[in-house]
Amino acid sequence: MKVNFKRRMLCLVTSLACALSLAACGAGNGAGGDTELGLLNSGVLKVGVEVGYPPFETFDDDGVTLTGLDIELATEIANILGVEVEFEDTAWDGIFSGLSINKYDCVISAVTVNPERAKTMDFSTPYIENWQSIVIRKGTPAVASMGELDGLDVGYQDATSSDEYLDELQQTGVLSCTVHEYDKILNAFDDLKLERVNAILCDSTVAEAYVEREPDVFEISWIQSSEPGVEPEKFAVALNKGNIKLLEAVNSALQTLEENGKLDEIRDNWL
Repeated sequence: MKVNFKRRMLCLVTSLACALSLAACGAGNGAGGDTELGLLNSGVLKVGVEVGYPPFETFDDDGVTLTGLDIELATEIANILGVEVEFEDTAWDGIFSGLSINKYDCVISAVTVNPERAKTMDFSTPYIENWQSIVIRKGTPAVASMGELDGLDVGYQDATSSDEYLDELQQTGVLSCTVHEYDKILNAFDDLKLERVNAILCDSTVAEAYVEREPDVFEISWIQSSEPGVEPEKFAVALNKGNIKLLEAVNSALQTLEENGKLDEIRDNWL
């Protein structure tokens, strides 16, 4: 009896192992299988975004539907990969931590490529060029350089390139101003409109969107591209370090969008 019981158990364990192995193979061989594309979930590209950063991520007029350049771009990438897209709205100051613990496959949210970030994540081919810029209220004295922010109340979004740039200039004594940190850039623009700050330091792509929407309220007073020898920032898709399959797939999708003109169409539509 013991011998038969052991044999039966051995057969059962062997059958179960085979079944699990076949199931795993089946999950990985589909069009959006995780073994093919390096996705967390088969058939779904999960994207981390920070909603509230127009023109890249914002809500449509209904207050529910996501829209924006990055939303459209992520959707097009997912279409080319043959998978669904799912967005995870995340606070900016924790968006890369979420990536590192696999809350999503990638971040497509106006992410600037820089050496510090490149230590812990990989980046796709860039899809946008961007500069730092100063926005003021229409009709107020112009701020023609970063140095002219001296003595002013300046708003910026926390943990962004603007934050790093402003902090560096303050730390090195190039300028001295009163800084106002915001979790959302839209709150900084609200306070500029209400005259609670004198100026905002932000991405030129964001500044242009706000000025186009309310030209009688805001104007761009300075843009970094006016400085000689300064290279533009580049936005790219951020992925976990070493996810080569997904990186190659995203780069291939971006190349397709570049070649068929869709990437230019998306940029022209939002910028």
